[in-house]
Amino acid sequence: MTAKLVEFKREGWRDAAKTLRKIADDLDAGVHPECTVGALTIMGPKGEVTVFGLGPKCDDLQCLGAMRLGEQKLIDVLLEQPET
Repeated sequence: MTAKLVEFKREGWRDAAKTLRKIADDLDAGVHPECTVGALTIMGPKGEVTVFGLGPKCDDLQCLGAMRLGEQKLIDVLLEQPET
């Protein structure tokens, strides 16, 4: 299994709805592989959490797995040390 990390730059990615539309447009254009399982977590200003599962093979366990893979990928990127 492979995972592709999409860089979310601070500038230009702050508008959540615009960012989600860009991701959807990129999926439609074939920039990213077809989504079979996806998981999206949104946190509101008061800490309220909403989770969405998506894709034709989406179920509770698949979404949880996708979330965990995404979490690990982010941790790996954060822990990478620049080569000197």
